[in-house]
Amino acid sequence: MEPTLYKTLTTSRGFEYQYYHLPAKDASLPALLFLHGFPATSCLWWKQVAFFGGHGFRLVVPDMLGFGKTSKPTNPEAYKPSLICKDIVDILDAEGLDKVVAIGHDIGSKIVSRLANLHETRFLGYAFLAVPYSAPRPMHTMEFTAYATKKMCGYELVGHILFFAEDTSANIIEGHLESFFSAMFPNDPKMWVTEVAPIGALKAWLEADKKTPLPPYLSPKHMQHWFDAFKDGFEAPLCWFKAIVAGVNAADDKAVPPDKYIIKQPVLFAAASHDYISRSVLGIATTKHNCLEGSVREFSGGRWLMVSHDGEVNGALFNWIMDL
Repeated sequence: MEPTLYKTLTTSRGFEYQYYHLPAKDASLPALLFLHGFPATSCLWWKQVAFFGGHGFRLVVPDMLGFGKTSKPTNPEAYKPSLICKDIVDILDAEGLDKVVAIGHDIGSKIVSRLANLHETRFLGYAFLAVPYSAPRPMHTMEFTAYATKKMCGYELVGHILFFAEDTSANIIEGHLESFFSAMFPNDPKMWVTEVAPIGALKAWLEADKKTPLPPYLSPKHMQHWFDAFKDGFEAPLCWFKAIVAGVNAADDKAVPPDKYIIKQPVLFAAASHDYISRSVLGIATTKHNCLEGSVREFSGGRWLMVSHDGEVNGALFNWIMDL
């Protein structure tokens, strides 16, 4: 992604965001907002930037709070979804954008979810990649989620989140960077069933310094770029998960009016059938239940389907956007 197309903005709460901005070539097309997940930066979307930029869309692609060249606070309270939503709206305001299409992945999907709940008038529709729309859960606890997912799937789906919230997790990750990259971007996504999702599994993987081959959609050059992107460490990015485990997000969800839980605008869920943490069957059910105009496309990829299956994903997104 062209470095000269990045901008910086100090938001109303004082954090500096870096974001990629590509002007429109076709003013009749809606602007697209891409929100990345963990562990990534705005560069995660390089294949979508090339595709949609090539079709003339205006693009806004921020480094999320704690990542890339955006501010890196280490207080989990700073990562309340409602506050990050306000940061994103500040960026849209600075660019003079009103009706936008929001596209999220992983923890970016959580922010797109809250944008839909709290700022619906600013958006034409919402797309969720791998991780679906997440309705507010003001009573959420990780203990219940661990119990419920193990009962449904045979293993906990949140062991990695509990590890990320531990005080020592940043040091462990930083001491085993290649092992961590390998676990997050595995050649065989099914390894998440035994090595990432269960409680204690990811910590054991890292402390043993285990590794897998690179997946076919990434090269050693991509891995080095990722190392460079996280040269400031993981203390700030992991605050996203500390906020979940400490109940910060649940408390923040109490401010969302219950009549905003159901999304009435168009939604696309791009399900990943080989994502063994965000299970596609659960995400499809969630989308059908919570999104009145929800549509689903399922792809035979893992969490990083926008890179591994970019042709199919870009095509599905394009067709959905053009029908809005």
